[in-house]
Amino acid sequence: MCGIAGIIQFTSKQVTTHEIKSLTDVIAHRGPDGEGCWIHQQNFLGLGHRRLSILDLSEQGAQPMHYADGRLTLIFNGEIFNFAELREELKQKGYSFHSDSDTEVLLAAYHCWGKDCLQRFNGFWAFALWDEQTKELWLARDRFGIKPLYYLYQSGEQLVFASETHQFKHVEGYQREAEASHLSYLLQNPWGLEGLGKTIFKQIEQVRPGHYLTVKPDGTIQTVQWWNTADELIDVPENFDTQSKEFLALFEDAIKLRLRSDVSIASALSGGLDSSAVYCTIHHLVSKQKDLYRLPADWQRAFVAVFPGTEQDERVYAEQVLQHTHGTGEFFDMTTGADLTDRLLSSITAYDTVYSTPLFILDGVYGAMRSKGITVSMDGHGVDEMMYGYPANVLQALQYAHTQQDAAYTNDLTDTYLSMLPPDQRQAKAKELSNNGTSFIHKQWNRVKRKLQTNVQEAAWFEPFDASALSLPSMPVPKHFNRAEAQLYTAFHYTVLPTVLRNFDRGAMRNSIEIRMPFLDYRLVRYVFSLPMQSKLGGGFAKRILREAMKGILPENIRTRKLKTGFNAPLQSWYRNELKTLLLDEVNSASFLTSDYWNGKVIRDFTERTCKQNNWTEAASFRLWPVLNAHLLFKQSDN
Repeated sequence: MCGIAGIIQFTSKQVTTHEIKSLTDVIAHRGPDGEGCWIHQQNFLGLGHRRLSILDLSEQGAQPMHYADGRLTLIFNGEIFNFAELREELKQKGYSFHSDSDTEVLLAAYHCWGKDCLQRFNGFWAFALWDEQTKELWLARDRFGIKPLYYLYQSGEQLVFASETHQFKHVEGYQREAEASHLSYLLQNPWGLEGLGKTIFKQIEQVRPGHYLTVKPDGTIQTVQWWNTADELIDVPENFDTQSKEFLALFEDAIKLRLRSDVSIASALSGGLDSSAVYCTIHHLVSKQKDLYRLPADWQRAFVAVFPGTEQDERVYAEQVLQHTHGTGEFFDMTTGADLTDRLLSSITAYDTVYSTPLFILDGVYGAMRSKGITVSMDGHGVDEMMYGYPANVLQALQYAHTQQDAAYTNDLTDTYLSMLPPDQRQAKAKELSNNGTSFIHKQWNRVKRKLQTNVQEAAWFEPFDASALSLPSMPVPKHFNRAEAQLYTAFHYTVLPTVLRNFDRGAMRNSIEIRMPFLDYRLVRYVFSLPMQSKLGGGFAKRILREAMKGILPENIRTRKLKTGFNAPLQSWYRNELKTLLLDEVNSASFLTSDYWNGKVIRDFTERTCKQNNWTEAASFRLWPVLNAHLLFKQSDN
């Protein structure tokens, strides 16, 4: 797990060590344990690496790593969790190994199978591999985009790649600035760009999830999609009990693979279903099986962020999980510490993006881990986006069930949807539903669609957006999926999950922590998207098959808990108190009021009115944040 960067020149200009180091020095947080730089003997190519040591802590695992008498050179950010099995298979084919790292296994796998080796890997990665024999640079990214891989392509000049967007500030001859159409789009749809391979900066794009690039020294570039979940769906049993047993077997194996480490492992625990399932299953497996391969001695701790007195606090649920497992909990208060405004402003620069909520709350979790000697975190990401974990997903399914005139399923999903809402919203929604029936469902879904399409309901906040200014890839889904399943597939592959993964990678790696996500094992993802809709959403529950599989492993109160609490900053409380002064100052600043991206005076008036009335709602709080985020990001970049 590391940070990478590189330059390949298409002209006679030579790549220097100084250029590469300028790209890797700024991501020392991604790799505090070592650094390396390699310049091709003809000076047209340079590769740089920052190392976070996790497997084989010796110098044998250092990068850039060379292989096959110098034919292959690799810089690698990620983990191949099934490296031990692949190593044994390669040994049977006559390969030998000098390290105990997955990096050397990756090189040998490429030497043996070529680019088809990607299909054999179980893990996550972003890597650059130079093949001296084919004279080709290969940039590859994992199936779901867990690890980032950005690039700047200047036709006829050079291609520069990196792990984080702010590295491009240090590219010679390139002035980084906003891509107007992309920023406008993202302000109105904070989930819209990540899975499509775009960024808010001119010319900076991404290798898309499940894709790779090949780059030749003459400037020829080819993009190839090597993974498509829709093509990998499998036949599953019709019986739900059998499905849940197979699901559990896959989940347990995914966790076993991800417990392989030569450094300490902890779990990020919120008290919700997903993170609790990971933490409890780890304890369940270790209690049953003592010979787990390369299980570190330190794996029992859970780190819990708490927000006392706010709408985001879930401490009581995390405590129930710890009591059930006899685990060790490290609690840290996210509402105390250094000045909130200072932390907010510094994090906006560090995260270098625009999102719907402040991201520095992630620093609390992973910063606490790092301060306690942890290097790897086991997290529960991915479940919401493939098992109807958000109320909006359930509402889409409810609308679909209604159009199919499936009364029983409609009633089931109605109860499920209402149970996911906070109590103060639940009663009002239930009354509306009772009085208006079908019209209520359609009305609610239309509201969700508008929210997905534009983050701001007040149209006056933005000028009408011309989508024709964008050149975005299509978002194909399996043809046999119904509307609800298609929307879920889109959220997982193109919108919500890629954005979540970007945020958590940046938050963890800026604190030198690697995140491992058992639910994103490709075998599990393939299985879940092959299941019928009712196996994921039914019987009164979202995430139905996970809940069934967790019987006897999770505390019942956690397993059957329905209320959805996202891991977001408590903006309502902060706007009323700690951030009120900052908020009012910024919306009255000249740069805010004259922005080309929003109607500053309209938003200022809304903000002042809401602050005066002290009636910030959740919707209004998160509606405003992307605009304030963008304003502060580019204001600080200009200084």
